[in-house]
Amino acid sequence: MVIKTVSIKQAYKQWAGKYEQDLPYLFESESEKIMPLLGNVKGKRILDLGCGTGRYSIALAKKGAIVTAVDFSEEMLSMAKDKAKNAKVKIDFKCIDLKKKFPFKKESFDIVLSMLVLGHFKNLEPMINKISKVLKLDGTCMISTFNPNKEGGKMALVQSLGLDARKYSQTKEEYINAIKKAKLSLEKYLEIKFSKQAVFNAKKDGVNLKPYSHKPFLIAFKIRKKINF
Repeated sequence: MVIKTVSIKQAYKQWAGKYEQDLPYLFESESEKIMPLLGNVKGKRILDLGCGTGRYSIALAKKGAIVTAVDFSEEMLSMAKDKAKNAKVKIDFKCIDLKKKFPFKKESFDIVLSMLVLGHFKNLEPMINKISKVLKLDGTCMISTFNPNKEGGKMALVQSLGLDARKYSQTKEEYINAIKKAKLSLEKYLEIKFSKQAVFNAKKDGVNLKPYSHKPFLIAFKIRKKINF
């Protein structure tokens, strides 16, 4: 298949209806690693930056979190709102361009998520600085991105449509440097492979992921805003 690279907005507009169907095993494997790291979220104020169709927002709201979910794609947000309504959870959805100033008060969130989002930004530092400002003291931030040094860097984002959104291959070291400059502390670094459960589920669907199961497609960072950095 010939892959065409298009603008991020165009890619997500066309992808909204098939988002979770395109990469279900990758999303499942990521969530399996990330969700336990968030601990008990009941009553916690959570900001989901680049929420897409709400795959984390809805799961966290079901666990009792107070979730604000933002995305710049109206099409993705529309899907997320429908899913939240069906799940009977309350989420504050906002259509926001993340390149602009965040409309949130300083230190207003216990947890900030940015899953498979920051790879679309050429410069990491401004985004991580903005995350630091809205994160409460002792708050947690989770960031994931495609692994630039492995197979993840080769993966076209919108597989089924033959499209790839513009993305940048920042290294682990670039993320760590940006985290330090924002006066945040890296607590955990992960390389995420297809999980055994995802490989099993894929096999039931007629998809063989076993040849790829040893390759880390994603990298992730658990970050904390320490009181005394």
